[in-house]
Amino acid sequence: MTAELELSDTKRELVLAAEKLFATQGIAATTIRQINAAAGQKNQSAIHYHFGSREAVLDALIEMRTTPANRLRTELLADCRARAGGRPLSTHEMVHILIEPNVRRLLDPSPPNYAARLMLQLRVDLEMWRRYERLGPAESLEEIHAELRRARPFLPTAVVRSRFRLANNMSLISLAEIEYAQERLGPRFSRDEAEFRIADMRAAMCAVIDAPVSADAVFAMQASPKIIDVD
Repeated sequence: MTAELELSDTKRELVLAAEKLFATQGIAATTIRQINAAAGQKNQSAIHYHFGSREAVLDALIEMRTTPANRLRTELLADCRARAGGRPLSTHEMVHILIEPNVRRLLDPSPPNYAARLMLQLRVDLEMWRRYERLGPAESLEEIHAELRRARPFLPTAVVRSRFRLANNMSLISLAEIEYAQERLGPRFSRDEAEFRIADMRAAMCAVIDAPVSADAVFAMQASPKIIDVD
């Protein structure tokens, strides 16, 4: 049973209405009144009654979307590690584990989907992203990041984290673009084109992670006594 199915019907309607609004017009711009209206709730106190606050709706939404994703990433990671027999995982394997939950949801035959755009909204809002991390749903991402560090002991930690962040951000942007096209084009949406773009995105993410460290990057690290992580 998924986290989505564990919600009552009314809560689920409110959460799904909030997801569409958060994803398409922004989290900060979305009001409780708008969520109630989009969910068809005549009672303007529905959000307060069922959740208590707009932030609690977002928390429920994050849990609903990330719990199954974390579970799948954990399963994929365990399977890859078992097949690897102790060797570090390849870049392709790690990229596959990272994006596979989001890809599967995007290509689900029952659109519209808003999860990719929601994650992008979270990612560009530092305060919201830190809230997302505090809730715990980013645990599988940290597992992949740890595996990436294990596979690249010769690279500075700051470089590995920067590459991982950049590759993850690339996937969020690309999948959100495909998701938007899926909604906009409806029956004219080309699954074949989407699969091509996803395959090309995988290759680009691997290239980002495996790119040589530039002289400029080395100089910048040496010039700074402490590389500041923004997230």
